[in-house]
Amino acid sequence: MSFTRDLSAGATGFFKAFGFCWRNGMGWLFLVPVLLWVALAFGMYHALEAITDAAGAWAAGYLEIPLSNGESSWWADVKAWINGARETVVRWVLRLAIGYLLFVANKYIVLVVLSPLLAYASELAEEKITGRVFPFSFAQLMKDALRGALIAIRNGVLELSISILIWAATLFVPIIGPLSLAVLFLVSAYFYGFSMFDYVFERRRMRIGESTRAANSQLGAVLSNGALFSLLMKIPLVGLMLAPVMASVGASITVLRREGALQPANRPQPPDLTGRQ
Repeated sequence: MSFTRDLSAGATGFFKAFGFCWRNGMGWLFLVPVLLWVALAFGMYHALEAITDAAGAWAAGYLEIPLSNGESSWWADVKAWINGARETVVRWVLRLAIGYLLFVANKYIVLVVLSPLLAYASELAEEKITGRVFPFSFAQLMKDALRGALIAIRNGVLELSISILIWAATLFVPIIGPLSLAVLFLVSAYFYGFSMFDYVFERRRMRIGESTRAANSQLGAVLSNGALFSLLMKIPLVGLMLAPVMASVGASITVLRREGALQPANRPQPPDLTGRQ
């Protein structure tokens, strides 16, 4: 396929995934990311609450306006009110800062935490499309999930390293700033898409190097899948509910369409994925 056709194939697979899941009894998969994220956020919030309170108290004390003897009562009251308000504001600013960091990192956190679900969704989609049944094995599912988590961590480190290099170059040549933003988005899209396609490649028993070559052979599809995942994840709650499963199932649809097109004409073809009779 050409790069343009790959782009279209990846986008088509991503958008078809939503209807495909509902038609095949997989709609429940969309609820799991939200439930897991709520549990994760609740646990992290309480784990970090003590740190936030301690840091907030220190910062508020550092910024406290000292009260002096002999000051008029109204001025002393104003200072006391400002000090009390400052402590509250500082603690909320710290909470918001932590929340922002979680928001920035949430896509890779989702990929790591949801690896078992995404591996299962990808496998289940292939079963529905081809009729081939993968006997359930908890050990194999955990192996697939571990590989997915390791791929997500690996991709996150690589993306961060590339991003640092790009921003360092931008500091020396500021005029390339707009281009840097576009390149950073494409780098991010590639690694997100690669994570989703790797669930399919792992079932083909490909090693990481083989999986990388397979992903690069359909680079356009990988980029469009990852770009749509990234854009949809920017929508609060809705993106978290839909994007991970749609990207995983969409990658399976895309790869299987590609493989089906290469099958001999006398072999059964995968069922129509458009929903038309």
